[in-house]
Amino acid sequence: MTNLKTIIGLLVAAVAVVGVVAFGAAQASASSAPIVITYKKTCEAGYCAGTAGDGGTLRMQITSYRVTGNDAQLTLTEWITVGDISFTAEMNGHFSPAGFIVLNGTVTEGSFVGAQVHQRSNLMGGDAITQWTGELQLLPASA
Repeated sequence: MTNLKTIIGLLVAAVAVVGVVAFGAAQASASSAPIVITYKKTCEAGYCAGTAGDGGTLRMQITSYRVTGNDAQLTLTEWITVGDISFTAEMNGHFSPAGFIVLNGTVTEGSFVGAQVHQRSNLMGGDAITQWTGELQLLPASA
C-alpha cells in the first residue's frame, strides 16, 4: 500500500511538472507569434505611400526592378510605423502577372532588428498609379 501511495505521489508530481512546462511553452509560442499588419498603399514611379494597421503609415521605395518573362523581380526598402512599432526593412521578391507581389526580407533598423518579414500585396487597380492592399507578417527573431 505504501508503494502505491508513493507511485501516485510521483505521478501527481510528474503531471504538475508537465503542466508547468506546457504552460511555459505556450507563453513562449504566444510571444514569438507573427505580428500581422494590414495596409493599403498607392504607388507611382517606384514609390508607394499608404496606411498601415490602425492609424499607422507605410512608405516604400523600389530600388531594383527587373522583368523576367511574364513577371518581374524587385528589391525595395520599406518604412512602417504603427503605434509603438517602427522599422525599416530591406525586401525582395516577385511581381506576378496574376496581380500580386510576394516579398521576403529582414528588418534592418528600428523595432525588431533582425526579424524576418513576409508580405503579400494584391493589386486593386490602376495603371500608371496603382492601388494595393495587403498584409505584412513580422516574425520576431528568437531570443
